[in-house]
Amino acid sequence: MSKGAMRRFALVFLVAVLAGVPVSKARAQSETGIGADKPCDRVCQQAKVQALFDQAEKEAIADRPKPSLSSECLVFDGHDHIDPLIDVCAKLKYVRSLPAGVRTRFSCPSDTRSLIGLTLDRIRSIWGEPDFIDEGKSQIGSRPGPYWMYFIGSPVPLAFGGGFPELSLYYDDAGIVKDITCFYSR
Repeated sequence: MSKGAMRRFALVFLVAVLAGVPVSKARAQSETGIGADKPCDRVCQQAKVQALFDQAEKEAIADRPKPSLSSECLVFDGHDHIDPLIDVCAKLKYVRSLPAGVRTRFSCPSDTRSLIGLTLDRIRSIWGEPDFIDEGKSQIGSRPGPYWMYFIGSPVPLAFGGGFPELSLYYDDAGIVKDITCFYSR
């Protein structure tokens, strides 16, 4: 089963279990690899859901960018740094060292003007790999073109409200940062 199919099935299955809607035993058991001849009560269904989420979490952790190895910044120490390049680096090191889904209370950098004009190579050397890359094939709002996105936090499963900063770097064909946005993900 592909990662996407597994995640979709886990979410549908969880919603069905929580809502008390009967789920086809044959489908649930065939999807999880348990024999169709075994009955599956609520405890069994919960165990299956937990196993699917554990597997999805392992895959999600493997897919997450690793903390930066840059020696130009240390892990976040509780204080914002005046230079956004160093500040974001420290926060990313901290966030990426946490398990997925742990709540953090970071805010968007207050002044990102000093990042405009930097090369993507410089950003990557300090911050590490971006969490998301759009090569310019889509257009979001009024900002067409390619961008890199860094998540200064991680989504909390089944949580509403709150959020974490998503810092987007828009760049030109030469790989020079031309614009920056930071919004809170929900």
